[in-house]
Amino acid sequence: MTPVGRWCAVTAIPAPRLEHFGQHLDLDGLHVYYRGPDGATLDPPAGRPIELDVRTLMTPSDRDAGEPASTLRVDEHEVSVRISALNTDPVFFAADRMRGRFAYFTDLFLAPIVLPALGMPVELVDGRPTHPRGTLLRGVDRLVHGTVTTTRRADGHPAQWTTGTTEEPDPLGGFLASHRTDPLAAGEAQLEALAARIARIHAADARTTATRPGFATLLSGGIDSGTVTWLAATSGVPVTPYSIGTPWGDEFEAAAELCAHLGIELRPVQLAEDDIIASIPEAVRWLAAADAENVEVALTATSAQRLGVVPPGSHVLTGYGSDLINAGLYQPFADPAELTAQVLAAVDRTRFSNELSNRMALAYGTAMDHPFWSWPVMRVALETAPECKVREGREKFHLRTAMQSRVPSGVAWRRKVAVHHGGGLQQGVARRLESETGVTDRAALYRACFAELVDAAAEGDLDPADHWSLFERAVRRVRAASPASARPREGAAV
Repeated sequence: MTPVGRWCAVTAIPAPRLEHFGQHLDLDGLHVYYRGPDGATLDPPAGRPIELDVRTLMTPSDRDAGEPASTLRVDEHEVSVRISALNTDPVFFAADRMRGRFAYFTDLFLAPIVLPALGMPVELVDGRPTHPRGTLLRGVDRLVHGTVTTTRRADGHPAQWTTGTTEEPDPLGGFLASHRTDPLAAGEAQLEALAARIARIHAADARTTATRPGFATLLSGGIDSGTVTWLAATSGVPVTPYSIGTPWGDEFEAAAELCAHLGIELRPVQLAEDDIIASIPEAVRWLAAADAENVEVALTATSAQRLGVVPPGSHVLTGYGSDLINAGLYQPFADPAELTAQVLAAVDRTRFSNELSNRMALAYGTAMDHPFWSWPVMRVALETAPECKVREGREKFHLRTAMQSRVPSGVAWRRKVAVHHGGGLQQGVARRLESETGVTDRAALYRACFAELVDAAAEGDLDPADHWSLFERAVRRVRAASPASARPREGAAV
């Protein structure tokens, strides 16, 4: 299946090239361009504003208590964007303030079309963004979590606009001192919150569609995806687990042990090395970033989507996010406050990484949820003391302690073989990319993929389908920029 990016852009000046890709509405000088999920259109009642949930690009629906959505609201004289505290799905902003031109957009790769319409150049930054709001494109910022940014037309001046931002309190500030100190009680509380979250996802899915082929989990065999799979299966959710293997390792045996315990079928899928490498440009495209670790963590799920491992239209549940809120380094003599600060810093970084964004799922017409990454579950985890999470040399000790009465001991306490994070996959990708490019800086290749995607978008190709061609152009770009890689290494692809 060829993915089709879904997005919305609001500009204060026409961007005619965007009309070729989606719907266009002119609201008295404010231009709204929209390519939403299949069948979705912008058709607001007369005199009513347009309002979209940034995650779904649909009219906002009722959310769980304590789960405020990021929203984009457009009236004839005003654009207002509220960014949730988690900021999972980004909204970008660019402006030529001297000439009163601006744009809000939900897909960074619209910038090569939007920026020229504003009279601004399309330029890549050198290396990483220079500040947390920054992106890999100069002049394009990401709106910050916990803010409301509003641009209004100045009274009596149709070409003048003023922009203001208000900030809301950051809920992470309430977790500096943890109070859950019993591992079993903390683990049980988190399981209860997870079960409630999965039940709400199941109920909401049943209300919105009756045609999905069912739920799927990406079951690595670890405690995170194992817990999600167990909770779904034992609560009556029709779920099929898929376990992804790579040339550098798999967890089929551990995943099969859990599935045998549950009495459900496991679908093992073996990815070839080229399958994973060809997914790199698309991982960069949906992340809209080129950080090495984030790209590599995204490769398994990206490959699964790109190769159609999970049936189209499935509702995918993952264990992603647990590593951020539940894990930690085993440091028996470390200050608990410092360990807590490390967890909060990891959560904060994720608000800028896009690694849990819904953009790829929307492009493939797949629903995807990360039950660990919801405030009720996060609240329990962030209230849990570090010594409950890491004990006796075992990470996620509290979650394993709670799960040991529900699953075989080998499932609850086995030593994890890393597939998604670090370990074999990252090392295998690193070796392949060094062979291809002749340099050890993997991020250089990911930035080159980003640059190729920008060039393609500037030519009107927002969703390139030829992954290998784009990857090979990125490899040539890296070689050309590095004297050390001017000559292909032995065995490298050319």
